[in-house]
Amino acid sequence: MTEQVFTTRSIAEVLNKSKRSIEIRSQKESWNYIELKGNGSNGKTRHYALSSLPSDIQKAIVHKNGVSQAMLPALSPEAALTVIDQMQMVPVPGFTDVCSPVPGRVERRKAKSQDLPSLYNKGRENTWTPERAISLDTLHDPRVKEILGILRETEAIPKDWTLGKRKWIEHVAAKNKIGWQTIYRWQAKYEKCGIAGVEHRKSTRDNPKAWSPEALDWWISLCLKPSHRKIDLKALYEDVLIIEAQRRTWRIGCKESAVWWFNKRATPTMLALQKGGMRALDNILPPILRDYSDLAPFEMLVGDQHRFDFWVVDDDTGQVFRPECFMWQDLRTRLIYGMAFDHHYDAHLCGLALRIGMRVWGCFNSIYTDNGKPELSKYMMGIMSEIRALGMEWQLTVDAPLDLVDIDAEEVNPIIAPGTHKKAIVKNAKAKMIEGTFCIFEDILRSRFRVSGSVKRLDDDINHQDIDHEEAMSLAAQGRLLLASEFYMICYRAIDFYNREKTHRGVRKEWVWKPLPTEVTPMECLKNCYQDGWRPKNISDEAADMIFLKKASRIVQRGRISIDSEIYENDLLLDLHGERVDIRYNPIEADLVMVFHRGRYLCAASPVEYSSMKNDDLARRKIMEKRAKRKHIADNFRSLTRHIPDFREYSQIPETEKVAALVGEEKRRQEQARITHEKPMSPEQYEAEVAKLEAMNTLPQKTSKPLPPRPTIFMTDCDRHLWCVKYESLGGQLATEDRDWVQAYEAQMSEAERERWQFEREYGAM
Repeated sequence: MTEQVFTTRSIAEVLNKSKRSIEIRSQKESWNYIELKGNGSNGKTRHYALSSLPSDIQKAIVHKNGVSQAMLPALSPEAALTVIDQMQMVPVPGFTDVCSPVPGRVERRKAKSQDLPSLYNKGRENTWTPERAISLDTLHDPRVKEILGILRETEAIPKDWTLGKRKWIEHVAAKNKIGWQTIYRWQAKYEKCGIAGVEHRKSTRDNPKAWSPEALDWWISLCLKPSHRKIDLKALYEDVLIIEAQRRTWRIGCKESAVWWFNKRATPTMLALQKGGMRALDNILPPILRDYSDLAPFEMLVGDQHRFDFWVVDDDTGQVFRPECFMWQDLRTRLIYGMAFDHHYDAHLCGLALRIGMRVWGCFNSIYTDNGKPELSKYMMGIMSEIRALGMEWQLTVDAPLDLVDIDAEEVNPIIAPGTHKKAIVKNAKAKMIEGTFCIFEDILRSRFRVSGSVKRLDDDINHQDIDHEEAMSLAAQGRLLLASEFYMICYRAIDFYNREKTHRGVRKEWVWKPLPTEVTPMECLKNCYQDGWRPKNISDEAADMIFLKKASRIVQRGRISIDSEIYENDLLLDLHGERVDIRYNPIEADLVMVFHRGRYLCAASPVEYSSMKNDDLARRKIMEKRAKRKHIADNFRSLTRHIPDFREYSQIPETEKVAALVGEEKRRQEQARITHEKPMSPEQYEAEVAKLEAMNTLPQKTSKPLPPRPTIFMTDCDRHLWCVKYESLGGQLATEDRDWVQAYEAQMSEAERERWQFEREYGAM
């Protein structure tokens, strides 16, 4: 089916104008036409394609003659809107007479069919195709009408618009809240398919025509294989899929199609399982929501370490660093149970946070932590065993299976036994509420307490990160950053604010009392539990200190033990030289060390007081203390051994015989010496002995050196005296003025100094 054409006469009749006016307008607006044999002045008649006519002429033709199915694809947006408004699908009266050549002339019909392609702009197709076909539903579609209205608006550029067509299209796009690229895409579709191009049709992408079904399924499986996760998709297509398709005679699409189909069919869950295994899959699945209302306060604590997003200054060294902490939080009330701070978190920091919580809130029952080395250290295990010895129900330790792929991480040991140390799956942050508590706590520090020195965060854009880092470094250079001790005190104030004033949605959701308040704090939950009969359990501070002090063992050396390059001593350790003892101490404030020997408390060792090279009183006191300690030990030793006789065996030979034996031994020694001395020497030995003696008696000879010239000016008296001495030592004779000056200068010296300079005169030039 070809596009409809109109002569100059037929257009003039539709517009009710003269034929000449139509010809003038066509020349002025550059209508595309073709000349065929006809009744014109030169024997030819101009024929215009419907798509080349202006919108007003198309509307007039549609309004007067109606529209046929063949005319719809060629209409402009404005004319198409007229068709949609009219909703007319009736045959056009006299249409064949208008669009057909003169009847009976075959040559004209052939010429028309051959020349019609030239009627279209930019090489457009000249035939009606199925892709340009529309239905009655298309005309009733309000979306189609809206798109055509936008396209008509883009063509109706005002005469006073001077910014160009591109800016006008962008203006129309912004007015209609769409992208300007969308308008260009609609225009391209309308140019190609007419009204059918802007019609929304059901997608056929789920039914690939270029692929064999088994080939596409095999391709998706090939890409999802975990061992192929790091191989480029295009490489898999070229090196594997093509060869396999040839072997199995599959139909496959192009490389881009293969990548597109994989991205479409590979779901996020499949990709997570491929790239990260079961743990990654678990992280994108909805978490299990827990209810903690059946727990008692402090029955289960959850703990984790955190590095703060703030720069602070070390009180001792002045180093700028980001402090770390370990926090314990109660699952029932959401109270922050305890928190401790340091440069880096370790096992002792975990225990110290527990110790702080026990001193404030009482004893806990069970804990829930990650599988970090500090949490699983011997120190923490020792704390557990000693808490169990004090009567707390610490009965079971459960290790979560980390390597099993068929077990849900959140269903491991779902029933928490009293005293259980439950360990979380690595990188399973969603199972611990404390991860969210850290975010809230950081926001409290920034917003409530306005702590400075904020560090860059991963969720900030690069510009904000750079600004925060520059600000922190500038504050550090100005000395305006908080000291670590100041930051820690603010954190404890923030803990109190979180417990007493910060409302918690989880606590309100698990509120079991009536009435249900609009806002609930963790402290209010604890108060209601107390009113229901719950009571905290407490142990003495001495017992708690014994539990949480760091433990170690050392070998006593000369009454002293060494801990972290510090030396501790006690007099009771003198009797344990070389033996191993158990110690307990506080690594942060190690001013006293408790010493245990064979399971029993022995003493408290204190740091050694070092003697000073300049403080004679201190040195004298330390010497007197050591002398007194030595005398005390010696006196005790003598008192123990004085009444004990000497039971050793001695010689029973008479004294005269002993003297005679000694005299005989001396005579034999002298005789041997005489024989050795009287032994004659050879000439070579004699000369060697003489040379040896001469070498021993040879004295160094003075070497002749040039005399130093006398400087015109001496900067100091010392310089002048030094030159005079050096001059004399080299054999020079000083002038009378210099000699008298030297005598007067040395007269002010002590006797020792004068002897020293005299020695310099005699031997200084050697």
